[in-house]
Amino acid sequence: MIRIAEKDNDRKVVEIVKLFLRAAVFYRKLFADYQGGNLRFDDVQALVDDKGQSLLFNLKKDCQVLFRNNDHSTEQEMLFDLAMGSIFHEAMIIRENCYQLEVYLPKVSELKKKAIKTSHEKRFLKEENVILARARKRLSEGLKETNNLIINTLEQLKDLLTSYSKNGLLIRFLLEEEGLVEEVLGKGSLNGILSSMYKRGRLEGLIVAAKSYHKSGYNDKAKEMASKALTMNSEDSMLFLYLFYSGMKEYYDGNLSAAIEDLRQAKELAKGLPEDKEILEKIESIESKILQLQHEGY
Repeated sequence: MIRIAEKDNDRKVVEIVKLFLRAAVFYRKLFADYQGGNLRFDDVQALVDDKGQSLLFNLKKDCQVLFRNNDHSTEQEMLFDLAMGSIFHEAMIIRENCYQLEVYLPKVSELKKKAIKTSHEKRFLKEENVILARARKRLSEGLKETNNLIINTLEQLKDLLTSYSKNGLLIRFLLEEEGLVEEVLGKGSLNGILSSMYKRGRLEGLIVAAKSYHKSGYNDKAKEMASKALTMNSEDSMLFLYLFYSGMKEYYDGNLSAAIEDLRQAKELAKGLPEDKEILEKIESIESKILQLQHEGY
């Protein structure tokens, strides 16, 4: 049960990171649209709403569930949750002011064009002008404040990520979405994060990802990660993992001859390496199954 709960938490962390990176990209476009005079309420609503259909709503909710309502949350996680709450509420203010300007400003402008106005209409228009001027100011302030909050929280995110070195699902996501990570956090940022997580940096990150893929049954992806690690470092321990994952992939693809060849090479290499009982036991088990299948004529 504990392992299941931990794996569920690992997935939730990945979802939070994914949502925040996407929200940051989305917000940058909104901010650029505002600066260019093209901000639209529908776009703001896609970023933030109060009905659970927006990036920031779901991000805030996930952070509360995982970090705020968890007695085991770290100080980093609790701080990140508070930052997400602040970003959400500032964005809701942006949403309200954008709505006022997009919906009410054109109507007020039309009323102003009327040649004859009653005293009531004049008072109303005067008040509306004050309200819309305030909305325009608050929109500008809110956009700038939210932009600063997101920039600062992205720095928090870098620190937070380094505490999840054992979360293989997260490492897989970061490597798969390196383009998104570097679009948001800057060129070379992933290597920096992995270096903060592991002594061997990206190389070790690839190994963690490979092991995670294998445990999830994705031996093709495990082989791919091991191949990238082998390109970075050709020592026997890297070749051992590559041959093991390659053999597992071939086995499940039904290529029994290729599988047993890779696994036998891996077992031979293992003689000069620190013993990995779990992998060696698996190799022995798969070899036995292959020999049985070949004996039966498969």
